[in-house]
Amino acid sequence: MWIQTLRSRYRQATVSSRLLWLVGGGLALGLTVLPLLIFIAGSSLLGRYEGASLANQYGSIYRGLFQGNWASWIVVLGPALLVLLSRILLSWWRRSARLAR
Repeated sequence: MWIQTLRSRYRQATVSSRLLWLVGGGLALGLTVLPLLIFIAGSSLLGRYEGASLANQYGSIYRGLFQGNWASWIVVLGPALLVLLSRILLSWWRRSARLAR
């Protein structure tokens, strides 16, 4: 039920508001889900090392944010930047298609 409510709000929103929704969702994904996926991929592909835990993974990324670590910022901002890049490329593609007519 709440997904339908979000969909209806998203459809009724303006273009700039939709972009804020998508970028905010990307930031939330980068802060919560992406560290989990990195931990799972690292553990399954490379094996667990001594002292490795999910809490340490999140702690390492959040500490890196406060210390200005580029890797942590890329992990957190990556999904939001990917949304922005895809929007820019889509807009560029649509404009070039209009010019080709």
